[in-house]
Amino acid sequence: MSDENQLSIPETATEAPKSEAEVEDFSKLLGEHEQMLEKKSFEKGMNVEGVIVQIGAEYAYVNIGAKAEASLPVSELLNPEDGKLTHVVGDTIKAKIVGFDASGIKLSRSMRVGNIALEEAYQSGCAVKALVKATNKGGFELEVMGQRAFCPLSQIQKGKVEDPASLVGQSFDFKVIKYAKRGHDIVLSRTALQDDENRMKREEILSKIDVGAVLDGKVSSVTDYGAFVDLGGVEGLVHVSEISYQHVGNPKDVLSVGQEVRVQVLAIDTVKGKTKLSLSMKRLEEDPFDKLVSGIEVGSRVKGVVVRNVDKIGSFVDLGGVEGLVHVSELSWDRRLTNPDDVVKVGQEIEVTVLGINEEKRRVSLSYKGVAADPWSSVEEDYTVGQEVSGTVDSVTNFGVFVKLAPRLTALLPMSEIDEAHKALSEAAAGTEVSARVIAIDASRKRMTLSTRAEGAPAARKRAPRHDEASDAPRAPRGERGSRHEDNSYKEEAKFGTFGDVLAGLKRKK
Repeated sequence: MSDENQLSIPETATEAPKSEAEVEDFSKLLGEHEQMLEKKSFEKGMNVEGVIVQIGAEYAYVNIGAKAEASLPVSELLNPEDGKLTHVVGDTIKAKIVGFDASGIKLSRSMRVGNIALEEAYQSGCAVKALVKATNKGGFELEVMGQRAFCPLSQIQKGKVEDPASLVGQSFDFKVIKYAKRGHDIVLSRTALQDDENRMKREEILSKIDVGAVLDGKVSSVTDYGAFVDLGGVEGLVHVSEISYQHVGNPKDVLSVGQEVRVQVLAIDTVKGKTKLSLSMKRLEEDPFDKLVSGIEVGSRVKGVVVRNVDKIGSFVDLGGVEGLVHVSELSWDRRLTNPDDVVKVGQEIEVTVLGINEEKRRVSLSYKGVAADPWSSVEEDYTVGQEVSGTVDSVTNFGVFVKLAPRLTALLPMSEIDEAHKALSEAAAGTEVSARVIAIDASRKRMTLSTRAEGAPAARKRAPRHDEASDAPRAPRGERGSRHEDNSYKEEAKFGTFGDVLAGLKRKK
């Protein structure tokens, strides 16, 4: 406290006693000093909140934290319709400091003092009480401090007003959102006042929330991407990925409006002046990943349920709260596969092999084809050169016909190995039955070559298609182009498949 605000008080008790007049002057000086300090803490126009401690005939006394209770006219606590009190001792109310006198701080709550007070309420944002007198086009006619005012229909309450006439005769607190033409154009809003109160309440709640805090709330709405949770005036979003460690396809399947939940605050962000809370429910649960990795090893086989298939990516399998990925290349020995739905379906329980566990990224790599034996691993035991085999046309390319002999086992019938009796195979549809002879097996490259020619018969001469015929050449069905059926190794095998092809090429050079 500065020196000029200090009171000069005798430092010793040996000074001469003061006269009665001097003591009275000293008490007055002390009172004025205390009043000056109180004015520095509470200023005129300040909005305050306090508790009613006494209601007298003319004034109610409110504890707002000052040395003495502030006074508020009892008339401002009366219902304008029946004149009965709307508050009792112990109620908390909000008011505005309108002045100071010898008795202390003077408050006003409804500001029923005419146009001057209305204009002041407009400038300060202080609430005013108004009576709904009637409905009119677009809203309501109000009476506030003896003046006429207007409230638009959309500003009387949140949401749709089903029966506007039911509000006539009721009194509400409003905010003055327009004051013009010296009080002849007054517009009030009840929702604007509610927004101000909600904003203050929200700011107060947010000031007490920190990242990591665990809070209780209620689900206020559910969307496809998550659920909004009301934390007592502040909403936060629980993203669908943060609802549970179990896969949640649609939040509406596990959450409903009004449901009580416990959440943890993940982040508090301010975007364009608005504070947003990111929440999590699953962070309060035991992480099943830790339990899973402690019970399985790479190479072990586990059971799970397919929760979703992603084209060209693979299948995600729920292993009990942890999702593992079966890459599309690990779904089947058929390397042409691009759509996981061709092998497994969502909801199907399958057995998979654990290929890898990445604890840092919390990922599990799986294989479905690893459960089944690779047919090429025993191809040299199951098939021999010269053996007659049967199968069906899988696809047709410019250099040959791919014949499916067994699940995950496909062989190539080069165009140069198709005799006249079977030339229709060059344009055959998928599924057409084929009988041919094995002429080569390369298990290391997973290649098998077939022929329909009689053993020892010369190879058919293969004419390269002209440029204008290229577009008419047989092509693989849509969805199979660019697959292994058109890779270089098979093209080379088709081009140099027989000794007859080489001789034919030498003769053409001569």
